[in-house]
Amino acid sequence: MYSIDIDHDRREDPRVPVTRACKVYDPRSRRFVAGHTCNASSAGLLVRLDRELELEAGARIFVAVAHRNRDGFLRAADMIAATVVRTLEMSSGETMIAIRFQEPADELRLPVARAA
Repeated sequence: MYSIDIDHDRREDPRVPVTRACKVYDPRSRRFVAGHTCNASSAGLLVRLDRELELEAGARIFVAVAHRNRDGFLRAADMIAATVVRTLEMSSGETMIAIRFQEPADELRLPVARAA
């Protein structure tokens, strides 16, 4: 079983703990999955999805992140392109995914860009 090494940071940009509601759209399966961000950098996110979603490294997805924790409705029009870097299916039925933005977060006006 593959594990994520939290003691070794693969990113070049520093990570900041950020917990925001988010949703991911996988164009191949045509599924939306809700989740929460775990941490962020200007280049990407670590996201915990509420259920299993079969994704492989290199898959192109779309993600929307709430501007405030209490925002419950995320519009499809607010989704941005990202690439899956790695995934981990959890025994709890959740999926952890590390994603890289197609463009730097500050240019995307994401709420996590200010935190990162």
